Amino acid sequence: MGWDKMDIDIEQCRENDKIKEIISKSGLPIKHIKLLLRLSDTIYINGINYNVMVDGYQVLILLISSKPDNTTGAFNTYSITNVLYKVREMEKEHDDLETRCEVEDGLFKILVNVKP
Repeated sequence: MGWDKMDIDIEQCRENDKIKEIISKSGLPIKHIKLLLRLSDTIYINGINYNVMVDGYQVLILLISSKPDNTTGAFNTYSITNVLYKVREMEKEHDDLETRCEVEDGLFKILVNVKP
């Protein structure tokens, strides 16, 4: 996978509609698109700058920072907790999803593998 080739476009991070478009046009099954769109809403509502990349059945959600500070790698505890809770619930309720979180270079990665 080419995750390391992903450009971080801060303007895109602020435009939830662009990210939702990427998810909607991903080619994933409708069920998973709907789940990812709900997760996207959760991230946006909690004021987190983020970006998304889809490669086949693998989704990378890159959490960059909390608003309004916009300091890369800094997140409000309440916001990040809400997002992680949503990820946990998604995986718990759907056995065709696997998730994993990683921190790399101050960025919080949520990796979602969809089992076709």
